[in-house]
Amino acid sequence: MKSMINIDKLKAVIAAYKQDFTKQWADEKYKWEAVKHFQQNWDVNASDFASMFMAATDKTLNLLASMNNFPRAMIKAFAEADPEVTRAMFIDLFDEDRDMVERIAKFQTDSDAIREKYDDGSWKQHYQNPNSITTYLWLRYPDKYYIYKYSEIRAVAKELDSSFVPKKGASEANV
Repeated sequence: MKSMINIDKLKAVIAAYKQDFTKQWADEKYKWEAVKHFQQNWDVNASDFASMFMAATDKTLNLLASMNNFPRAMIKAFAEADPEVTRAMFIDLFDEDRDMVERIAKFQTDSDAIREKYDDGSWKQHYQNPNSITTYLWLRYPDKYYIYKYSEIRAVAKELDSSFVPKKGASEANV
């Protein structure tokens, strides 16, 4: 079923975005610098996957780390523990021939498995959730994906009178 939105409201939102763009750019520019940096440094075949990942995501700032949420640091730990499994996780995630929701679910399942296998007692959480996983997808394919945040998608759906109403906790359906 195709979701419907109020096109007139969408046009108004786009017009307001364009009008305020120069004010908002200062706060948003780092995201696009992060994409460019990622694109220039990502090499899935790098001999030192952990170092490459950290270099490629160096400009992500709060996109992959925030208070009590450390997905970037956990990927580094995964890559140090098992670089080939971690590399394979990203190869699978970035495989555009497969369904996006399945790729996200597999990335989370693989993260659970590597966390359980290599947990040194400090890996209580892997932090690989739809927000961080869609951030990786967006960094790799910025013309196709964007960062999933439940609160933002809910606000946009409400603002545009969308027939799709995101449900809290239903990340796969919401993405």
